[in-house]
Amino acid sequence: MVPSDAQSLPLEQLRQLWKHRWIVVSGIALALCLDALWVLRQPKIYAASAVVQFEPNPPRPLGRQVEEVDTSGVGSYWNVREYYETQYRVVRSRGVAEGVVRRLGLQHDPDFMDVPSSRRGAFQSVTVSQAAMKLISRIRVEPVKESRLMNLVVEDTSPRRAQLLANTLADVYVQRNLDHRLGSTRDAVRWLSNQLDELRENLSRSEDSLQTFRREHNIVSENFVDQRNILGNRISHLSEALTQSQTHRFQIAARTGEVNRAAREVLRLLDVSSVGMALDASPTDRVRWRERVEAAMSQLTAPEFLTSGVLSSLRTQFEIALREESTAELRYLQHALELRGPRARTNSVVSLFRAEVENIRGSSEAELRGLERSEGSLRGELSVAQRQAVELNQQEMMYARLNRERENHSKIYGLVLERTTEGNLMRDLQVNNMSVLDYALVPFRPIKPQVPLSLAVGGIVGVLLGLFGATLAVIADRTVRSRADVEEGLRSPVLGFLPLVSGRGMRNQYKYRYGETQQPEGPVENLDLVVHSHPTSMIAELARGIRTNLLFMSPDTPFQMLMVTSASPREGKTFTAVSLAISLAQSGKRVLLVDADLRRPRIHKVFRMRPPVGLTSILIGEATFDEATITTDVPNLSLLPCGPIPPNPAELLHSQKASEFLAHLRTQYDRVVFDSPPVTAVTDALALGPQLDGVILVVRVRQTRRDQAAGVLRQLRALGSKVVGVVLNAIEPNDDSPSYYYSGQYQYDPSPAEPRVQQQQP
Repeated sequence: MVPSDAQSLPLEQLRQLWKHRWIVVSGIALALCLDALWVLRQPKIYAASAVVQFEPNPPRPLGRQVEEVDTSGVGSYWNVREYYETQYRVVRSRGVAEGVVRRLGLQHDPDFMDVPSSRRGAFQSVTVSQAAMKLISRIRVEPVKESRLMNLVVEDTSPRRAQLLANTLADVYVQRNLDHRLGSTRDAVRWLSNQLDELRENLSRSEDSLQTFRREHNIVSENFVDQRNILGNRISHLSEALTQSQTHRFQIAARTGEVNRAAREVLRLLDVSSVGMALDASPTDRVRWRERVEAAMSQLTAPEFLTSGVLSSLRTQFEIALREESTAELRYLQHALELRGPRARTNSVVSLFRAEVENIRGSSEAELRGLERSEGSLRGELSVAQRQAVELNQQEMMYARLNRERENHSKIYGLVLERTTEGNLMRDLQVNNMSVLDYALVPFRPIKPQVPLSLAVGGIVGVLLGLFGATLAVIADRTVRSRADVEEGLRSPVLGFLPLVSGRGMRNQYKYRYGETQQPEGPVENLDLVVHSHPTSMIAELARGIRTNLLFMSPDTPFQMLMVTSASPREGKTFTAVSLAISLAQSGKRVLLVDADLRRPRIHKVFRMRPPVGLTSILIGEATFDEATITTDVPNLSLLPCGPIPPNPAELLHSQKASEFLAHLRTQYDRVVFDSPPVTAVTDALALGPQLDGVILVVRVRQTRRDQAAGVLRQLRALGSKVVGVVLNAIEPNDDSPSYYYSGQYQYDPSPAEPRVQQQQP
């Protein structure tokens, strides 16, 4: 139902506004009349326009390399919108306007100040600022798109004065821009000139500092790279030599350690056997001594001992001496003097051997000490070279800093000197980047007032005023619009709602969209029977909601006989009665639908039949109940049509025959629904209501007035009718009704290609 609601709401609003169309027409007419009077009283305003051109690259007689001291933003911001916006505001500034006022003497012109003719005799000159503000209010700036042009438009009641003001404004603006540029140039040149002396002194100090540093450090050449390379090579060679010396020292230290170990072992063995060295020692001690000497000689495994020719020769001499001593011991006695000579020679060889071992050990230690001294010398030389490299780096950094300061001062001094010279030249040349392209001409046609535009605006304002008045009238409408109007204004419960359906034809398809569990149903052929033909539609759900509310209102003694009526015709009572009867029949109850509208019956048209007899035939005795009752296609639902229209409907419904007939209906059906005529039109419903269990009042939203519905309820209750509740018909999803939740959960889903249906009304 979302599309239907979205379209029905504007249509309903337009319909409500159409009721008050005379307010809209009156508002338009009043606005047009007032606008015409205002236009006739307005003076004629003329506009003169002068064209100013911006030149981003003005002529440069000194060449392209010479830049201006002050470019006024053109060079850097020409393509930036801020520069143009600034210039647009400069044109309308008070300074430019005061220049125009002073040049033309506008502060003394009463015509320019719009002084009335009657007061010009007493006119006194105003201040320049007041005249300037008056002029600013008449200036309009119109940038020309995609160009560097600007239109200066001045409005005035006099065409010639408008031309004069526009041309003078252009000249003053261009001259002011030139004065601003020249003033900036003069100020810049003056400042640059004052800076030259200070910059010259700074340059001299930096040059003196650099020269002093070179003299103190004996810097002849500024090429520190060669010196750094030489020191680097020296440090590299010293590092390599130190590494080699350390490696050699480690090797010699290892060899010296081995020599010392072997020498200590040999000397220990020789010291232990010193007793056997005596010339008169016993043979046993002597043998033991010789064995220890041989063991000591076998311990000399170090390369220095093995490669020593002296030790090798002494070993040979020792062996020879031992053989001689052994031969002598065999030949002589133990204490014979002849043994002393061989023993002395043996002892002499051992002493020489011992001395040679000491010499070899001392030589190794001396070599190790020499390598350590050499390594220390290399390390000292390397430290000196590294210290020299650090000092060279510091000198280079200090020299670079001093030289950089000198170069910076020299560059700044040269730049300031050059800019000062160029500024002096540019100040004398007076180059402007703005010029007047076209001066203003005398305007021939006024631009104000614009009669067509004024009338159009007046018409629009009139329409808005008329719509506003019509809206207020709609707001002041007293018709029923929501559930709150019924519950608070009518003091009656709301049984349910039925939606507003608009459009032509009956081909739309309405389905229950919650979960989409039902199969799609065919198009609606008869909207009055949609509860039967489309049981999953929203209308069917709403009808079942009304049925449920009726059951809950009296669960112990349900309403067996109900009458559906309305306050006025065409409020949907017949549609409500049919829908309620079908929903009751769908619950399994035997239901009879009685067309009690004996003046304008319509239920037989709903079921598309033309019965010859009906309710009136039964009441006047021309037909029996069984002959007049019709079985419909709706299961459990029977129909009792109206029958021939009688001349006295109220008397028939209030007769004894009618009471008997109603009593008979209570025994035949579980539920009986009566469709009665409107209460305000005829009194039939008032006569029938007290004889039934309850009355349901149908109220159409935005049509039924609250006071009218309240009067109907008072009449029904005053005559003894039990008003069960009210059914709101033609309600929309966006109405202020919290119970109308179907707008968000249970919705119509009409095919977008098919038109909507029109709800039938009695």
